[in-house]
Amino acid sequence: MPNKTISVPDDVVPIIDNLDVPFSKWVTEQLRRHEAKSSMSFAQQFVADAALVTTERKLTRGACA
Repeated sequence: MPNKTISVPDDVVPIIDNLDVPFSKWVTEQLRRHEAKSSMSFAQQFVADAALVTTERKLTRGACA
């Protein structure tokens, strides 16, 4: 797996230093946990995207009126 570099604010460094696990492992676990909670099926994502498009069109038409 390729390494990735991220920048963090200076005030976060002490928090990272106090973790009981390596930072890369902690980030990996957090991202996997987030993915497990937020994953949607393709059909669910399609419906959600369609709802956003519909809302955007209504807002655009309302702003032009």
